[in-house]
Amino acid sequence: MNGRKKGFSSVWQNESQIDDLLPVIAASGFHGIEPTFLPGAIPSPEKYRRQAAALVRRCRDLGLQIPSLRGGRGFWDTIPSPDSRERAEAIEHGKRALECLALLGGKTLLVVPGRMRSDTPYEEHWKRVVDFARQAGEIAAGYGITIGLENVEARFPLSVRDWRDLLVEIDSPRVRFYFDVGNVFWLGLGYPEQWLVSLKSWICALHFKDAMFGKELRNLLAGDIDWRAVNRALGQINYQGWICVEPNWYQYAPQRLPARLSADLDAILALEYDSEKTTRNEDKQ
Repeated sequence: MNGRKKGFSSVWQNESQIDDLLPVIAASGFHGIEPTFLPGAIPSPEKYRRQAAALVRRCRDLGLQIPSLRGGRGFWDTIPSPDSRERAEAIEHGKRALECLALLGGKTLLVVPGRMRSDTPYEEHWKRVVDFARQAGEIAAGYGITIGLENVEARFPLSVRDWRDLLVEIDSPRVRFYFDVGNVFWLGLGYPEQWLVSLKSWICALHFKDAMFGKELRNLLAGDIDWRAVNRALGQINYQGWICVEPNWYQYAPQRLPARLSADLDAILALEYDSEKTTRNEDKQ
């Protein structure tokens, strides 16, 4: 894996779930976890100061790091909102999330830059994301944290070119791109290996999951993503950061999931890209 580290991204609903599943994640070969900042979860916007300290202790005992935090849905409707009070709440939510992440010892806050709204033209959404990102980037700088804007089903922005132009306009060293390989393929917005190369200088972290193009998400190695091409792109851009899997837990026997995902992620990262073999396969189709 070179310098890359494997992370497990999840929503932690309660302390019992943490006690049961964190040891399994650690034993499965993951280097860290990525929790989600949600009301009622761990850590939550209401209780994060107390919860963060306990979570750090638990992870330290298991040899796990907490490199990043998903900011949760508190940003989805507030960042692009026509209501200035809701946009101000996006900043306040960001402040709480950044303080929480600092307490956790992490360096990357995942933020969804708002989902598209019928009452907000694309251009206005764009301007509000720029305003939010510049303000949040200044706050993040005080903690030594980077904000990673992620591509999700919220569908903003819609293209690799728009992502690049948006990040250039934001023009903050503390605002980068958190790239979800599976989402871009699932939503039919392109091929992840091309996005990796196009946005290489902006990428701060990666989410890995598989997908059927334009149809649905799948578990790793159960979709149509060309993982050999993704690996080649990772090598081309010399990516050495965190790669987090972002699955749904099994409804039954969830403790079986981490080992499977860890082994599948290792298998993906061990793939060698054989351009001649790929060309031969394409010629047969």
